[in-house]
Formats: sequence, C-alpha cells, structure tokens
Amino acid sequence: MQKSSIHSVVYQIWPRSFMDSNDDGIGDIKGILSRLDHIKDLGANQIWLSPVYRSPNHDYGYDVQDYYSIQPEFGTMDDMDALIRACHDRGIGLIMDLVANHTSDQHPWFQAALSDVGSKYRDFYFFREGKLNREPNNWISLFGGSAWTKVDSEENTYYLSLFTPNQCDLNWRNPELRAEIRRIMRFWLDKGIDGFRMDVINMISKIPDLLDKNPHKKGYQFADDHIISRPESFDYLLEMYDAILQDHTGLFVGEGVLISPESAKLYSGKDSKMLDLMFHFDTVLIGCGPLGKYDFRRFYRWTIKEFKTIYFKWQLASVQDEFFLGNFLSNHDNGRAVSRFGDEKKYHKESAKALNLLTLMSRGTPFIYQGEEIGMTNLKLEQEDWRDFEAINDCVVLQKMMHLPKQFAKKIIQKMTRDNARTPMQWTNDVYAGFSHVQPWLKVNPNKNEINVLDQIQDQDSILCFTKQAIELYKSDPTFAFGNVLPYLPKHSELLAFERVGGHRYLVLINLSKHSIQFPIDDAYIEGECLIANYPVGPLVTKMVFRPYEARVYRVI
Repeated sequence: MQKSSIHSVVYQIWPRSFMDSNDDGIGDIKGILSRLDHIKDLGANQIWLSPVYRSPNHDYGYDVQDYYSIQPEFGTMDDMDALIRACHDRGIGLIMDLVANHTSDQHPWFQAALSDVGSKYRDFYFFREGKLNREPNNWISLFGGSAWTKVDSEENTYYLSLFTPNQCDLNWRNPELRAEIRRIMRFWLDKGIDGFRMDVINMISKIPDLLDKNPHKKGYQFADDHIISRPESFDYLLEMYDAILQDHTGLFVGEGVLISPESAKLYSGKDSKMLDLMFHFDTVLIGCGPLGKYDFRRFYRWTIKEFKTIYFKWQLASVQDEFFLGNFLSNHDNGRAVSRFGDEKKYHKESAKALNLLTLMSRGTPFIYQGEEIGMTNLKLEQEDWRDFEAINDCVVLQKMMHLPKQFAKKIIQKMTRDNARTPMQWTNDVYAGFSHVQPWLKVNPNKNEINVLDQIQDQDSILCFTKQAIELYKSDPTFAFGNVLPYLPKHSELLAFERVGGHRYLVLINLSKHSIQFPIDDAYIEGECLIANYPVGPLVTKMVFRPYEARVYRVI
C-alpha cells in the first residue's frame, strides 16, 4: 500500500464520450490528450481510463477482444504511449481498467475453444452440457435473462456469460489462465501505466460444480454467494500481489459487486497484500430492490436518513477495520450524481457543489467522473436513442419476466440506464457541446447551453471553480484520506455532519435537503474557521440555519 497513491484525486474518463479529435462522433485518445490540461487545472493527479482495448463494443470496451492492442476508433498504440508520457509530464498517473472476469466471444482464446473441443483454451472458460434441453443451471445474468449462452455449433453445449451473451466468463481455477492475466498486467505496467481498476474483481471465482441457486424456486436465480467474494478470489489476488503488485507503487483499485465491509477489509485493509482500495455500490443503489438498478419494487424512493446510514456504515467501518475506499457518487455505470441525489433544476448549482464536497471530504480516495465537476445531469433519452445493451435488454426482460407494461418498463430504463452517464462531455455551448464537429454517437444533452466547461471557467461562483477549491482542500491535508470520521448530530433527519480528525480537526456540514433546516452547534466549534462553502457565510452561532443543499467545512480551532 502506497499512502501517496491513496491520497490522490482520481478523474475517470470514459473515452467514447470525452473528446473527439477526428470528427467521427466518437471520443478518442488524441481527444483526451487535447484536454489533459483541464484535468491538471482541476487538480486531479490520477486518471482512471475506462477500456481502450480492441473490442466488438457489445459492452463498449468491457468485452475485450485483444488486451494488447488499441480499439481503432480510439487510435493507435503510439497514441496510447503518447498519452502515458503526456500524463506523466503533467504529474498525473494513468490507471487502466483490467477486465479479467470475462473476455469477448471474439477473443482468440474463446475462438480457439470453439474451434477445437480438445484445445487447452476450452478450460479457460466454463463450457457445460445443458440439462433436459435447458441451461446447465438456473443462474440469472446480471444484465437479465439466463447466465448461459448456447454454442450454435454444438448440440447441447453452453458457456457461462454473467453479463452480456458476448462476454464469456473466465475460469480462474486454471493456472495457465491466471498466468496470462499476469502477462497482460506486466505488459501495461512495463509501458508505464500507474495501476489498474479491476473490473468486478470479487466475481473471479465461481462455486465448484456451478451448482443451482435456490433449486426449489422457479425461474432464474441470482447466484450471489455462488459467484461473489468466494475464498479462492482472495487466493488469486494474493498470488497476483506476490507475482506483480508488490513490485509496483501504483494504485490498484477493486470493483466489488455486493461487497460487504468485512470482505472490503480483506481486499484493501491496511495490512492487506491485495488491493489499495475497494468500491462499493450501496450508495448508488439506494432506493433499488435487492436485484439491482432495474429492480423497481421500492420505486427508487430513499430518505436522507437511509443515505446517512449507508454513508456512516462504510466510513466508520473503514476507520475501525483500517481499510480504504474509493469514494464516488457517479461513474460510467451509474447516472449523474446531481440528478440522483441533488436537485438538477431549482438548486442545481448548490446541490452539485454539496455532493462534490461530500465525495472529497470522505475518508479514502475521491473519484470524480467526467462532467461531475461541472454538474452534468441525466438526459431522458427516448428508446430509439438508447445505446447501452443492458438498457435495451432489460427493457425486454422487464416486460417478459416481470410482465410490466411497455411504457412502465421504458420509464424504469430511462431513469436508471447507464446511457445517462455517457452523454458527450459538455465543453462549450456549441451545437455538439465542443465534443465534436459532427453528430456524436450518443445524443448531446441540450442543457450544454447552461452547463459547460468554458462558461464555468469564467465564473468564479461556478461548480467547476468550487470543485477545484474542494480538491485543493482535500490535497492539503492527509487527514482527509486517512483520518478518523466522527459523526455529528447523526439523528438529524436532513443534515449530514461529521468531523475529520488527524493532524488537524475539521467539521463538515452538509444539508442534503431542498429546504432550509435548523441545527445546534456545539460551543467547541464556534470559533472554527470556514475553509469552503457553497453559499456566502456568516459566523457560526449556537443555532444554525442552513439553506437548501448548503455545505461548509470548518477547521476546528
């Protein structure tokens, strides 16, 4: 574990929607190069680059066809080398996605496995015979429908595909497969990248014999404990650490599906020999049913009390058990933070600032997703504009399996689709938001006229300028990355308040509601110095009134 890496601000780039340099409507590596100074000026010192490997794009890069080459629409390996150098010239680290739970069905390993049932590559995947003209077991895909895809060229053979049918799960029990994954990692680390974000890394081990889940229940079943954080996952990551990670000082981040604080401690604890950080999804899935983002049974309703409970559960566990988190409220898989947790209309500026401040004042490493620094919002896309396989497939699944009316299914998808986070980056108020000179691959949000980088650079009261200040504050003191978290007024129904304690003491106060609130201030805080606020402020008094989404940080004297 490298403390300098954990005390970083990470900016996530989803390359397809960041910046188009060659006017084909698709973002690319040269486009990223042209905008690196924006990231440097923001104050981020790491970039997490979502996949740029060659891919058929069934899941936009998370279905890898070749780990050693660049997707042509993104550029060339020379472009990638230039990006690594340019990042380092600016003091910015570059973290790549390691997608190692599955490959594309177009990957040479999988093609070799299809062409020869005796090939060693057959055991790189999970091929199984069907049962009674059905799938080998009753597992459901995380994107809806069966987790098994039938092999067209074989009479009764299926392969495991826990995401899209074109993403074929890898069999990490095979030592040759694990050696190949390590070879991929060495290739990129030798090129000079500064770490990996490891996609669904707690799913790389599956239960032996791939047993049915809830065999007495009808229909497909979510396999949870059959596929998530199984003991072998930890063994495989320890092996990876011993072979590779211990020799590198970069940042190694794990994505954890349905992860618990107990398993997060094992993956990213202070004395762990696995990863530096883990992500959890409890916050972004608030208001969802137990089956995830398209489980509408709670109608996506949530309370500030629930939000606070989740927040303090993870923050306090990370202190007590000495593990580290990657903190985020939005990414390429989850809609815009201000649309989900704030007020994108009446209090757009105030709530976007408050949410960015929360991410940056939390214990661990903050992750800012492209556009979050200017408060980009969701866009209600019509069905013909959807591009995400998950959205298109789950709209059908909701109608067939859940028997929902088409219009209701469509509304659920519009609310939760990953396309919400993938509309082109809004650089200017030009017709295509400065992202491209031609029609982009996905619709541009019309509010680029009001929400864009160029305008916010020139406005000292903008979300962008506030976020720069908040990043500067986070970077000024390791207390924010490593210090204690002490809840203040935990029972208040709308105020999220806590101390950060380390070399200094700080008081963070955030009104998460769209109306004014009152709360008491302890005498110990009265002389505190306000370091950052999203409204004009007066002195602290024993009975405070905060305006909608008001947020402040004080240094406690």
